[in-house]
Amino acid sequence: MNFITKKVLSIFFSLMILLSLAPLLPLQVKAAPAESVTDRIYGNTLYDTAVEISKRGWDFAPVAVLATGRNFPDALTGTVLARKVNGPLLLTESNRLNPEVAAELKRLGTQEVYLLGGEVALNVGVENSLKDLGILPRRLSGWDQYGTAAEIARAAAPNSDEAFLVNGELFPDALSISSYAAAQGIPVLLTRSDSLPPETAKALADLGVSEVTLIGGKAVIKDSIEDQLGKLPQPVKVAARYAGYDQYETNTEVLNHLSFATSKVYVATGENFPDALAGAALAGKSNTPILLIPNSALGKSTTAYLNERRASGAAFTIFGGWGVISYKMESVIRTGAVQPWVSLQYTQGGYGGTNGMLNQVMSIPSPATDYADIIAPSWYYLDDTADGNVVGGWDATPDNYSKFTANVQSRNLKVLPVIQSSWSTPDTVDKVMATETARAKLIGQIKDRINSIKADGIVIDFELMNTKTGPYLTQFMKELYAELHPLNKLVIQAVMPRTGNEEWLEEFDYAGLVQHVDYLHIMTYDYSHGVPGPIAPLDWSSRVLKYAKDQGVDMRKVLFGLPYYGVDWTAKGTPDAPSYSRVARGLHTLYGTTSDTDITGMMEVIAKYNSTVQRDASQIPYFSYTDADGASHTVYYDDAQSWNAKMSLLSQYGLGGVGAWSLYWTIHPESSGAIFPVLKQHLR
Repeated sequence: MNFITKKVLSIFFSLMILLSLAPLLPLQVKAAPAESVTDRIYGNTLYDTAVEISKRGWDFAPVAVLATGRNFPDALTGTVLARKVNGPLLLTESNRLNPEVAAELKRLGTQEVYLLGGEVALNVGVENSLKDLGILPRRLSGWDQYGTAAEIARAAAPNSDEAFLVNGELFPDALSISSYAAAQGIPVLLTRSDSLPPETAKALADLGVSEVTLIGGKAVIKDSIEDQLGKLPQPVKVAARYAGYDQYETNTEVLNHLSFATSKVYVATGENFPDALAGAALAGKSNTPILLIPNSALGKSTTAYLNERRASGAAFTIFGGWGVISYKMESVIRTGAVQPWVSLQYTQGGYGGTNGMLNQVMSIPSPATDYADIIAPSWYYLDDTADGNVVGGWDATPDNYSKFTANVQSRNLKVLPVIQSSWSTPDTVDKVMATETARAKLIGQIKDRINSIKADGIVIDFELMNTKTGPYLTQFMKELYAELHPLNKLVIQAVMPRTGNEEWLEEFDYAGLVQHVDYLHIMTYDYSHGVPGPIAPLDWSSRVLKYAKDQGVDMRKVLFGLPYYGVDWTAKGTPDAPSYSRVARGLHTLYGTTSDTDITGMMEVIAKYNSTVQRDASQIPYFSYTDADGASHTVYYDDAQSWNAKMSLLSQYGLGGVGAWSLYWTIHPESSGAIFPVLKQHLR
């Protein structure tokens, strides 16, 4: 069985209707109203993320704080000091000053830097590098983390009648309190779980602390600490304890009981310290909470806190890239969906270029995040030179792509442009994939393009290949993912549908490819191509997904192909030897009708010819009609009922979401009114 690819269909339709459609597309599209945005601050490394946080918060900082990014104890309490000096908390390697940090200090005009910890944490080479930059280093350190915390507290809050006390061998509880402590100028000191370090006891006395708040449960800070505090020469009272059964519940206890400004919430991983530590210095400027998130499912208290803040209209800013807090977790944060299914929506090229694709995106109602997550415009193609060069698809200048990206991102959607293989010379992709230098050039050009337009990643859609190209395709995806994943760019691959019987599709090694992508979009459409039949029957779609599952594919990474179009087959030839031509149709005529010849939508065709709609076993509607020339037509398409039926496969196979081809068919308001409620119902 052969499949007609969506690219071939696109070219075919373009030749027929591009000239008639293009003038009807407006040349300029007014930007959609800005929606509540889930922002993300990140860099390629934890050090870069701290620098990006600094850039977000400070244009000028005569004094800054510097800690190691390798280990947490010496740095845990530094946010209070950073707030006092009104500078960022930056991170560097223990044995050198990272060049990006040096550049940031220069940008800030920094003249003085506090180094947190001894020479094991930040060695003398870091000090010398600062001196070479004309920056005065000031080291705050003790014998261990308890002594260092005491020295930081003396510098940050030399006189304070209150303090926070956290376990010095764990980091999450300190991160929970850090932004509040920084905003209020309250020192944070460290303790062991069952004994109060003498350095901490002395600091309590030196600062004049009369009461402390314990952060963490009794397994983290035992009752014996309260007894020891009460027996000090200057007794210290425990005013309160904020604790939960784990670090995440403790975090929400802190956030719920203390007075934060909650119009914004910062979000960081609770599995590691650097992002939240650097972020707390920024959050402390506005007394904004930092919510800690696990790698897997959220607990009840974290979910409840997110729901409350979301209901109140709070904006969320995530610290760290998708390798730290995944895109699926971002979807949970943004939408509250228990099952964060991803909605990938393609825009179809050839109908007005990038401006036409922007019209397609505008068909998505507001807020767009109720229906979509990722927009994938058809922009890039492999050059027929077959040397790995990339050519643009629809516009003469990359500036059009940048404007498109900015417009779509303003609706809180991700932009992942599509790069496709050549249909004019099908062996192009075979040659590029089989050549190491061509693959390297292609990866470099992909990186350059998505960085230059500030896209969020790439969709790879290579379809016309020789079976022997399969291992090279998998190798290419491995190489591409290794380059883009550290840059926090999403990688999606579109693959042809397989049930295991299609020898001509063996180049798509699902199990191998899925290891090197964020999502694998299986294009479950174009089942019928030679004779009239459904585009994506439910039983066939299920067989495709079962095949993927049986290959050991992580189905949480699979996006299920959802067609928005139907096909009108026209019978030709003789009854004994019929042949068929085909044309794609949407639910409704795209740009309205001016005469009978303009009718292209299913509903209008049904009305014109008074056709009777039937449904097959997959609930897919179909009908027949005879046109004015006497030609016999058979039409299969999808509507809300059949889309709903297909959506049952999401739960059945534990999928990652859907990939829909394409938004071109949603432009008519009645079409979008049928399509998008289905997406919202099932995905959100």
